[in-house]
Amino acid sequence: MTVAELDVGRGRTAARVGSAAWLLLITWPLWSFLASGPGAPAVVAALGLVAVFAACWLPIMWRMLSPLPNTPLPWALAGLTASGLALLPLFGAPWAYTSFVFAISAFAASLRVRAFAVAVVATVAVEVLALLWAGAPMSQVWWVPLIIVVQTAAVSAMKSMGLLIARLNAARLEVARLAVENERLRFARDLHDTLGHTLTSITIRSQLAARLATTDTERAAREMTEVEQTARRALDEVRHAIAGYRAPSLSEELETATRNLGVAGIEVTVSPADGPIPPAAEAQLAWAVREAATNVLRHSRARHCHIHLRVNDSSAAVEVLDDGHPTTHPQGDHRPTAPDTGGHRPAEHRPAEHHPTDRQPAADHDSDGHLPHDRPAHGRRGKGNGLTGLAERIGAAGGRLEVGTLPGGGYRLYAQVPLEAA
Repeated sequence: MTVAELDVGRGRTAARVGSAAWLLLITWPLWSFLASGPGAPAVVAALGLVAVFAACWLPIMWRMLSPLPNTPLPWALAGLTASGLALLPLFGAPWAYTSFVFAISAFAASLRVRAFAVAVVATVAVEVLALLWAGAPMSQVWWVPLIIVVQTAAVSAMKSMGLLIARLNAARLEVARLAVENERLRFARDLHDTLGHTLTSITIRSQLAARLATTDTERAAREMTEVEQTARRALDEVRHAIAGYRAPSLSEELETATRNLGVAGIEVTVSPADGPIPPAAEAQLAWAVREAATNVLRHSRARHCHIHLRVNDSSAAVEVLDDGHPTTHPQGDHRPTAPDTGGHRPAEHRPAEHHPTDRQPAADHDSDGHLPHDRPAHGRRGKGNGLTGLAERIGAAGGRLEVGTLPGGGYRLYAQVPLEAA
C-alpha cells in the first residue's frame, strides 16, 4: 500500500467514525421524551424506532464513503425515512430540530439531483408542520428552512468534493499505470536499439571469421577477438540500460558504423555538420545512425554508404544513403546476411514474424515520404522495434523520419529533430 492509499484509507475511516458520532444528536430528543414520563409501550416503541433509524443511517453513510461504486440502498433509505417520520409524534419539537440533519445527508447520499431537490422541499415542509403542530412559535420556526438550505448546500459540496477526490485518485492510479507502461516500452525500444546493431555486427564478423578460418587464420582470429570485444560491449550496454537510461553518443555511433560497415566491405563517407549539435538532438541522431547502419548491414548489398549531418538555427538532421539493390530471400528466412549474400528485402517477401528494421518500400510512407508515427515502418503495428521505435522516438522529440528506396536504386533514411524540442 502506498502512502497516498494509506492516507485515503485513514481519511475514509475517520469520516465513517464521524458519521456514526452524529447519532449522538438523538440523545437530546430521546432524553426529552424520557423526561416527560411516557408509558412502557411508548418507550419500547421509541427505542425500537431509534434502533431502526440508526441501523439504516450507518449503512447509507458507510456505502457513500466506500471505495466501491456508490450504489444506493433503497431499503435503508426507506427504513430511515419511515422511522424518522414515526418518531415525530413521539419526540415532538426536539426531533424536528435534529432529524433533518440525518434526512438531508441520507437523501444526498442516495438520490440523484432532481429527486434530492424534491426530498429537500418535502423535508422543509414536514419539519415546519411538525414544529407548528407541536406549538412552537414562529420565532422558533422561521429559521429552520434556512438551516436546512444551508445544510443542503454544504452536503452537496461535500459530496461533489468526494466525487472529485475519487476521480483524482482514479486518475492518479491511471497515470501511475501509464508511467509503468511507457517505461516498459522505452526499455524495450532501447534494448532493441542497443542490441540490434551489436548483435548484427557479431553475426557479420562471425560469418566472416568462418569463411576465413581455412584461408586466413590470423585475420579470422582477429575477427573473433573483435566479436568477443563487441559482445562485452553489448553486455555493458545492457547493464547500463538496466541501471538507467543511457543516451548514445553520435561520435561513437558514427565510429562504430564506419568500422562495422567497413568489415562488411561497405565504404562509408561521413559529412560533418557545419556547427555543433546540441546534446539532446545529438542523442536522437545517434539512434538514427545506429538504426540506419544496422539496416545497411542486414539488408543491403551496398558498396557505398554516405552519412550527412546538418544543423541550423532551428533543427538538426542526419541523412544516410546507400547504393544497395533489393534481393529476395526464401519465405520465413530473416536471418542477418553476410555482405556477399544480403540484400534489401521487399515487403511482399516478409514473413509474419518480420523484423521491424527491414527495409521499407516507398509505398509504406505517406505522400511526403514521412514515416507515420502511428503505424510501424512497413504498415503493421510493432512497438519498440527498429524503424517503428525510431519513428516513435523522433516523433516524441517533435521531429520527423523519412525512409524509402531511391528511384535510381539504393535506400535513404532521413531524421530531423527541432533543437528547441530536443
